[in-house]
Amino acid sequence: MDLFFQQLPITAKVRMHYHHFMREVHAQLNRYEGEENPLIQVAEQWSQRYRVICLDEFIVEDIGDAMLLATLWTALFNNNTVLVTTSNTPPKELYRGGLARHRFEPFIELLEQQCNVLNLDSGVDYRRIKSQHCPYFFVNADQNALAKLLQQTGTITTDSPITIMNRPLRCLWRNDTVIGFDFWQLCSGPRSQRDYMELADQFKVIAVDAVPQFSASPEHAAAQGIEDSYQRQQSLHLSRLDNEARRFIALVDECYDRGCLLLINAAVPIDELYQAEHLKFPFQRCASRLIEMQSWKFPDSV
Repeated sequence: MDLFFQQLPITAKVRMHYHHFMREVHAQLNRYEGEENPLIQVAEQWSQRYRVICLDEFIVEDIGDAMLLATLWTALFNNNTVLVTTSNTPPKELYRGGLARHRFEPFIELLEQQCNVLNLDSGVDYRRIKSQHCPYFFVNADQNALAKLLQQTGTITTDSPITIMNRPLRCLWRNDTVIGFDFWQLCSGPRSQRDYMELADQFKVIAVDAVPQFSASPEHAAAQGIEDSYQRQQSLHLSRLDNEARRFIALVDECYDRGCLLLINAAVPIDELYQAEHLKFPFQRCASRLIEMQSWKFPDSV
């Protein structure tokens, strides 16, 4: 995606992560609140600025996003805006199992009509070729192992809360460049992709302690999206921590896209973190990204 975008010989273009694109769309919708056809007005703004929109990691998990995509992209395509996007699932698999998915299906049809779908899966995970060891991923290590790495950037304070999305969030360590959390503080409860966006904007390194193994257990459960904006009842071979696993995946995706290094102290090695079926495929991508991060350079000191 990055190579394509760099070589595209026009200036009216933009490359964004899908979640950042949707954040911008929702912010624009808020500005048009109370006006007629706000989504059409938002689409016209994008079309006036860009001929080509490149979206990385197109994955639909939030019902609020799912319900507006068809109208938004119908207007964008009608204005001759071109979509180039990457995804780990084909259009027919997007938002599978989501609440009111039948209302999302017109968008799937629209994508298949307007876009050429290309399968680029070579069967080789090139991220794993680079990394033979894991300097930033610890298994059952003492909490101090993370703290010592963070101290390479300078003095860190302990147990200092931070405000993210206008809500307090307890952290274990922090300075102006790095921050560390307990897994349960960061990935349990009402946290969303936008929390992780803001953290990746502010810090070069995020450390997460006490990441559990997401073990499998058959159960009837209400599965939540990372935005906590919908629930759906389903009987699946779920991890008992699938909601936390979704948020962990969202955290890894955001940090990877923004070049924010993750330091992890977990109960098991990377490839043993997720043992259920429901999120098996997205967690494979998550594990692959964690492995590639092991080859990243640790940021310079503050």
